[in-house]
Amino acid sequence: MGGSGSGSWYRWNAQNTCEEVKQIDIRYMRKQGLLKSGYSGSLSWTRGSESSGNISYRVEQSRLILNYRFREHGGDWQPVEESVWFDRTPCNYGGERLWFLCPRCSKRVALLYGVDARFLCRHCYNIHYSSQMKGKLDQLIDQKRELGRRIFEDYDGYGWRKRKGMHQKTFDRLYLKYQWLDIKINEETMLRFGMHFDL
Repeated sequence: MGGSGSGSWYRWNAQNTCEEVKQIDIRYMRKQGLLKSGYSGSLSWTRGSESSGNISYRVEQSRLILNYRFREHGGDWQPVEESVWFDRTPCNYGGERLWFLCPRCSKRVALLYGVDARFLCRHCYNIHYSSQMKGKLDQLIDQKRELGRRIFEDYDGYGWRKRKGMHQKTFDRLYLKYQWLDIKINEETMLRFGMHFDL
């Protein structure tokens, strides 16, 4: 989940992705019942088995108040109190969805990221999901692997036996896509490594 505190609060650079930085997820907090007015608690993060940070918070009627410490470039720890306002939108089948409003741009978001001294949306920090950082060849390989696991029994990189319970028409349609991905992977590999064949 998200925040700074004990341990090193690492700085963002061009290599960091959303998955690598501290996050506060409003969906998780709501599901766990942590957003009731008057509630207070703490969130913590780990990297491997090591603690990488913690944060305390309290909930008021329309906002989440974060309390944590931050230090820049090995300087002194500074206390930070950040208010994050809530917004609500109706769901199609009743009820409502709860959002954070980014403290900088006021965009509705489900996740806030602790990259620097504040928790902001990924757009304000200009960070991306790891899948967005992959090249075309890597994306095609991931798509083929995911599709293979979906349509083949005991998929290990090569498919040959249709998954039990799958309709033949569904399998045939998805298998054509699987073959198409295989062709695209071969084409992209040849482009990447400069292999050109005149047939």
